[in-house]
Amino acid sequence: MTISMTSLLGGAAVGGALGAVYLGLLWMAVRSLPQDRRGMLTFVALGVARMALLIGALAAAAALGLRVEGIAAAVIGFVAARIAATRLVAGTEPGKPTWK
Repeated sequence: MTISMTSLLGGAAVGGALGAVYLGLLWMAVRSLPQDRRGMLTFVALGVARMALLIGALAAAAALGLRVEGIAAAVIGFVAARIAATRLVAGTEPGKPTWK
């Protein structure tokens, strides 16, 4: 069987959306750290939320019977969201690596 281009684009879009939510939770968690003890509790709670998001996404992919190509497209969307967020926050110039 072949997978359609629509499925790949949909998988990439879902992966990008999940990446945006994940990175938003990470941003909120890191921003809460400078506070007192409550900041650490928020950091841990948001870490659990990020873990639940990833486990839920993988469980949904397994329940829907997604093929490897669909999961790979979602991972590509996730990575694209990460690169876009890094460029947005760091203000890097095109051509410079965003992972450093």
